[in-house]
Amino acid sequence: MDTPVVEAANGLRIRLLRDAGEDYELLTHWLSDERVLEFIFGRDTPFDYHKVVQKYGPRAEGRNRVVACIFEQAGQPLGYLQFYAVDDATEYSLESAEGVYGVDLFIGEPEQWNKGIGTAVLEALTQYLFEGPGVTRIVIDTQVTNSRAIRCYEKCGFRCEKVLPRHELHEGEWRDCWLMVKVRP
Repeated sequence: MDTPVVEAANGLRIRLLRDAGEDYELLTHWLSDERVLEFIFGRDTPFDYHKVVQKYGPRAEGRNRVVACIFEQAGQPLGYLQFYAVDDATEYSLESAEGVYGVDLFIGEPEQWNKGIGTAVLEALTQYLFEGPGVTRIVIDTQVTNSRAIRCYEKCGFRCEKVLPRHELHEGEWRDCWLMVKVRP
């Protein structure tokens, strides 16, 4: 599924990640900030420019099933999101992956946390995905201790479906995650 620019509330918009130094530098900045890494990847796993290009370059070039995006407000980049068709039901302990899309996102600018940005962006993305043919469910997995993310996802209509035990390696330990699900309206 290709994505055009998606407009969200409050002047937010979602655009494709570009295969360009400017976007890779943004990701490097965000993924080397301990405040951001505390909730994704872990503070013990900072990214440098080379690591960002290695991981996200194939996505920006369209050589990966993951559709990588940047979301911004008034031209100011604020965070990253990605979506993809789930192709392995066992990754999320699902009976079937048919019609299921996965979503991941983070706000890379901590001073923008708790302002409703994540909620607005996720609502716009889920609406966009459900407009696509055959998309029946959207899933997000988040650590059970990430209460801010859980509240955001619940505001967008996601429900905690089940705990995925020892699902994510984070700062040297395996952490439980909630599988959160939103069903097509």
